[in-house]
Amino acid sequence: MIRIGIYGLGKISRRVIQGVLSSNNACLYAVCSSSIEKANIFKKEYQAEKAYDNYERMLEDRNLDLVYICTPNYLHTKHIQIALSYRKHVVCEKPMCVSTKELNDCFDYAKRQNCFLMEAHKTVFTPLNQKLFEMISNEEFGEIKSIDAQYATRLTEQISDWHFSRPGSGCMFDIGVYPICYANRMAKSSIFRVSRFQDEALIEYENGCVAHIATSWDVDMENTAHIYGTKGSVSCKNFWKNTEAAVNGSKITVVQESDFTGEIEHACTCIENGMIESPVMSRKASLEILKVIGV
Repeated sequence: MIRIGIYGLGKISRRVIQGVLSSNNACLYAVCSSSIEKANIFKKEYQAEKAYDNYERMLEDRNLDLVYICTPNYLHTKHIQIALSYRKHVVCEKPMCVSTKELNDCFDYAKRQNCFLMEAHKTVFTPLNQKLFEMISNEEFGEIKSIDAQYATRLTEQISDWHFSRPGSGCMFDIGVYPICYANRMAKSSIFRVSRFQDEALIEYENGCVAHIATSWDVDMENTAHIYGTKGSVSCKNFWKNTEAAVNGSKITVVQESDFTGEIEHACTCIENGMIESPVMSRKASLEILKVIGV
């Protein structure tokens, strides 16, 4: 079992923890917040073994195997590199880094430290999307020609200031990465060219597939992904977490305890097998996402 410590106990951390608790090869070992009171609340609620109010003190714990970073985007690189300096494996919430240089620096450092590093993109690891990717790989839809994916939500409540003013701010970094990651995975090809139009993009892939992605904090959208192949199609609402999709007009359904379990089990399996980079969410996969964002 891979012993995981969660750093940053904001809203997303509860869903990450549920993913850990539902995993078959991971356990929740530690939680860490700047507030020891908050850390202790999480420790009691989720039955973690340790609670910390100091990041480096948690990293000094020899029983800790992997850190899952849930801090604000602009702090990710700093927190990744501190964890790697203690030779801890790292999974970091998306976006892992806010520039190509930062991302390459982190992966280079992980390689020198012989540590596993992966950007957390649950979208490609959900049971449904793994099933759809398998069907695409088996050419059940023929040649994939077109992908359309969108994720937008009109802001109706106040969010932290750093979402607007810090590096890695804006809706493209926040929720736009979901359709980008999805399209890149399902296209099964490297990107040839990107055309950005504010918070939308047209992605041309080397294999000829074309994807349109859209995101927004100003308007609501259908939040649906469509995949069109020469022999069939897929339609899926809330594609980053759903358990059902329309495949050639018929519904397919999968079982899912947590939409975060797949990515956590994948990372832990990689670590158990002595790998330092995921074959799915690799350095290249993360770089391709940043290519669309333009950083």
